[in-house]
Amino acid sequence: MFIKRKGIVALLLSSLFVGGCQMSDKQSNETKPVEQKPSEVAVEDLPNTRALQDEFTREMIKSTKETEKGYYTLESKTGVYEMLFPAGGGIDGIGYTRKGESSEAFLAGILYNDKTEALLSIKYTNALSNDETGIGYAKELLTNSIGEDMKFDRIDGKGKVTYVAPFTMDEGLYGYAAYIHPDKGWGGVEVVYSASCVDNLKSCNPQKETFKKRAYKLISSVKFLNKNEAKK
Repeated sequence: MFIKRKGIVALLLSSLFVGGCQMSDKQSNETKPVEQKPSEVAVEDLPNTRALQDEFTREMIKSTKETEKGYYTLESKTGVYEMLFPAGGGIDGIGYTRKGESSEAFLAGILYNDKTEALLSIKYTNALSNDETGIGYAKELLTNSIGEDMKFDRIDGKGKVTYVAPFTMDEGLYGYAAYIHPDKGWGGVEVVYSASCVDNLKSCNPQKETFKKRAYKLISSVKFLNKNEAKK
């Protein structure tokens, strides 16, 4: 069953980029001089990036103006958290799920300007306490979903705690898995940033500098919003 799940993930990694390749080839880094919600701008006037040209993805983008070069701010539909999102990213709207403010899950395919690809998986739930037992369970769930033993590093700061670990699968996937929770309250965000190396298993190295920087940029950007602060 687990091998089948990995096959499905690999298939999603491939299919999420279909339709996004041409957009990435042509996408422009130009943004509007003032911040506007994508819904306030006519589609033909939106920046020519995959994140804003994709109808479902732009619903979660906070502004047409890039927060950092190559990245927008994504707002969770739960209203609990936000994070950076690559301009070359597209969310799988069909697979998106949400239950009010209590949970959310989605997959996004990313195609960077240098033609490298990545898969981003996000899961939020407010069902877990952030004591030792709850955090241990969250890490166990994350480890089981990856199917590999992982050693997590703990990073404290900015009103949150992050547990992150690299992983490499024999089937040709590698990346970083993280669980981020607020200092106070319940719940947290599970982030899995991965890439495929099926064609060259020797290249399965999550420690590659550019790959690691991109993974940590997204993981470290998760911010819990004060209005809910992930309270149960």
